[in-house]
Amino acid sequence: MLRVRSLLYRSAGVWMLLLASICGPAVAQSGPLTMRGEQDTRIQQGIDLIYQLQLDEAALYFEQIIDADPDNPLGHFFRAMVGWWRVLIDLEDTRHDEEFYRLLQACIDVCDRRLEVDPDDFDAILFKGGAIGFRGRLRGDRGQFVRAARDGLRCLPLLDKSRSLEPTNKDILFGQGIYNYFAEVIPKRYPIVRPVMLFLHKGDRQLGLTQLRDVAEGGRYARAEARYFLAQIHKVFEVDHLRALPYLEDLHHQYPDNALFHRYRARTLVTIGRWGEGVAQYEQVVERSRRAAPGYHTRGLIEALFYIGKDAYRRRDDAMVIDSMTQVEVLSVSLGEDLETQAARGYTSLANLYWGMVLDMAGHRSEAMERYDRVLRLPAQGKSHTLARRYRLDPFERGRSGRAGPQLPSPSSGPTRSPGS
Repeated sequence: MLRVRSLLYRSAGVWMLLLASICGPAVAQSGPLTMRGEQDTRIQQGIDLIYQLQLDEAALYFEQIIDADPDNPLGHFFRAMVGWWRVLIDLEDTRHDEEFYRLLQACIDVCDRRLEVDPDDFDAILFKGGAIGFRGRLRGDRGQFVRAARDGLRCLPLLDKSRSLEPTNKDILFGQGIYNYFAEVIPKRYPIVRPVMLFLHKGDRQLGLTQLRDVAEGGRYARAEARYFLAQIHKVFEVDHLRALPYLEDLHHQYPDNALFHRYRARTLVTIGRWGEGVAQYEQVVERSRRAAPGYHTRGLIEALFYIGKDAYRRRDDAMVIDSMTQVEVLSVSLGEDLETQAARGYTSLANLYWGMVLDMAGHRSEAMERYDRVLRLPAQGKSHTLARRYRLDPFERGRSGRAGPQLPSPSSGPTRSPGS
């Protein structure tokens, strides 16, 4: 009964928000929802719910828009974006994939029906291209690079046509910028997609970056997504963490409850050596994870505890190292029995390595050997296996030649994937 009452209150709250926005004084916002014309606060309010990870509220918001106008693809597209963020907040969890694909297909179907009536329907063209593009984005995250490239082949003409219909709409540059950047970069990193790319327009890395920056600065609804992509690009592909940080700080300040922006900002800070600031952010991640705030999950907690422990190692606070890395190990086991799952993108392996090193320095050789054995059972992360074998033969001592410690984790990432998300 309490669950039903909570849902009713939540639904009523979303209805009030939606009605308030629809009944507002702006004349430009009194008609059907569209991506044409001036910015519509009704759309932005729903988008803000998504980025603040109020996903249940956002789903209700856009479902009510769909109920009011079921033939408008806008509601269907942004309802699918709620599904996308359910996927994105923990990319290792594939349980939401099929629902996301279903929501995208519902949007595509609505667009197709409208395009049968009017082949130049701007919203239908734009949202069909966007839906296919996001489908390709997840396929890329799942390692389905050929299928992702084929989706690029399908959506590019739609993006080009939408641009010709609305040449001043900067949000359209978002999809074009992504295409131009990755069409040049991805074939170099993933040769398997090169045959498919022969059928596509040649990419332009620099043009793609310029277009994404234009959207990040002057887009209507895609500003946040453009900043997020620029952060990903600068971290993963350009390997320029200093350029990535301002985008992440802006996103986290605008959406302080977004767990993904929070962790991504923290990781970037420690990567560039601003450990005090980064660890302070990670301590907030731990606190929010402990109270199960939306978007904060076990894998994110493992990441935060690892970096807190790594910082303690730097400061020679061995008790804190053991405490943090012990928590990482306990949490990793809670993820499941599969060792790949327990590895948590490499954090568990390196946590056990640091733990063993500190135990070695304290003279607890047998306990240290247990940690090194655990490292060797887990999938290798960087030089984790090499170092574990070395320290099994020769106990670790801080400061000796060749004993700089393990390589930090480098979470695997696909062409559009948020590293370690």
